[in-house]
Amino acid sequence: MIYLLRHGETDWNLFKRANGITDTYLNQTGIAQAKAQAEALKDIHFDICFCSPLSRARQFCEDIYNGHVEYDDRLTEIDCGEFEGMEETAEMMKAFFQAIRTGDRGTERLDVFIKRNCDLCDMISTEYKGKNVLIVTHAANARAIDYYFNRKPKDYDFKKTVIEKGGLITYGNS
Repeated sequence: MIYLLRHGETDWNLFKRANGITDTYLNQTGIAQAKAQAEALKDIHFDICFCSPLSRARQFCEDIYNGHVEYDDRLTEIDCGEFEGMEETAEMMKAFFQAIRTGDRGTERLDVFIKRNCDLCDMISTEYKGKNVLIVTHAANARAIDYYFNRKPKDYDFKKTVIEKGGLITYGNS
């Protein structure tokens, strides 16, 4: 089974600011979300854990998993370029989704971002088939990973929320 966790809340999440690759930390709500997930997952044996190297994901992971963690750059949040730290208004989000199509305004191109996440999923699906795999990452990565494990539908909506802050979704891995 694949266990996909989105890190818990940060102050930038709370105030609706684009986190991107800015290294923010969990707030008290985010820490409580990690503790709740730790309790919910305490009886599951994970064969491997992959985590984003950004601090908010690492903090979340450390409360949940006590074994060796593979910190993988492919799980780093999308680079929001000039949009990092900006308030996530409808206008800002429209401009951001326009920019990531081509990598304008210092952003990471969406196709490059999706590919790096799908490459990780390919590796997990091959090397850890039938194993319990924990993945701790960010909102945009959760969308890309969800896209992968739902067989890459042509009409996939990369703007929708897949997992709430501190949430979990699972996928088969056989």
